[in-house]
Amino acid sequence: MRLVIKLKPDAPQPVPASLPRTNNRFHDRLPVKCRFSIYADDQTGQRCIVCRGINMTTSGALVEAAEPIRPKTLVYIKANGLGLMGSATVRHCTPSGSKFRIGLHFPNPLIRSL
Repeated sequence: MRLVIKLKPDAPQPVPASLPRTNNRFHDRLPVKCRFSIYADDQTGQRCIVCRGINMTTSGALVEAAEPIRPKTLVYIKANGLGLMGSATVRHCTPSGSKFRIGLHFPNPLIRSL
């Protein structure tokens, strides 16, 4: 005869709104104050969008733009103020007032630009 005991885990307790959320990211976000140029090919054709950098890590960035970009779009970015450029994938595009906050993921490290 074999006895199997299964423990039912307690339901997770909700986090009160007054407590800050923990950051589960692998890299820390650093605030940036520079302009980004995003070059995108999508259903509307080729376009260049000038964005304001909000924060950045070695694997991604959060920027704010006047127009949206579809998630999963492959884009090329330049951050002239930081001297960096490379490719990125749009992870999310969230309305924020009259602007859009765009989360970018860098599949490869950005390279130095001239």
